[in-house]
Amino acid sequence: MLCAAWERYNEDLLLESVSYLSQTTNDINNLNKQIKKTISAKVKNDNNEVKPIELAGMGWKDVWYNYAKLETELLHTPKSNKLKLLFSTYLGIANYSSLWKTTDPREIDEFVSDRGEIAHNGNKAKYITMTKLRKYQDLIIDNVIEIDSKMALELKNMAGQTVLPWAQDYFTEIEKYK
Repeated sequence: MLCAAWERYNEDLLLESVSYLSQTTNDINNLNKQIKKTISAKVKNDNNEVKPIELAGMGWKDVWYNYAKLETELLHTPKSNKLKLLFSTYLGIANYSSLWKTTDPREIDEFVSDRGEIAHNGNKAKYITMTKLRKYQDLIIDNVIEIDSKMALELKNMAGQTVLPWAQDYFTEIEKYK
């Protein structure tokens, strides 16, 4: 469940980021070069021969979002290299893991691998202790908070906005329950 939440978080973050940039940008020329290259390459390689016409007007926004959505649906293993590729391809963020709290993406990869072993091998998989599971839980929570904060700043800058796309009040809800 924790791994599914990590995967879903990253998928939702990517799509929310694409949506945010689409809403705050009306001129495709204001997007970074990688985003423009991705949209162009995806349309060029699409088997639908009239796909380029969908770019007309503001159509590039839907085309960009739909390609990103399609690729997030194919993710299935949220290891660092796959996430880096998605965020580089669709947002032009060269090193997505630089937004993470952990300085070693292999920590996340080990967690995802342990989940994969359990999912594919059942009771034949190596045993994960509660201590290790709690460590993984803290790893994911800490990284999500860090990523969310840094991504808000990244998107604000990419869109040339003066305000953040979302509030950075991660501990407000937690404090209410203490």
